[in-house]
Amino acid sequence: MDEERITRIARAMCRAARLDPDKPAGNAGPYTMSMREPGHATPQPAWMLFRREAALFASRHRDVAVRL
Repeated sequence: MDEERITRIARAMCRAARLDPDKPAGNAGPYTMSMREPGHATPQPAWMLFRREAALFASRHRDVAVRL
């Protein structure tokens, strides 16, 4: 699955969790994961919290994901 589609799915998952996908993830509420990834000086945007789940969804449900 292409990276652009995974990003769109992750951003949608983020919005469904009532988070702004463009704001830094931070450590507030139930999402306490630190988004400091190696190679990044600042926290990553909130949609990155959902990137792995979006990739799993896309690989497991290709028939649905290709339409998203």
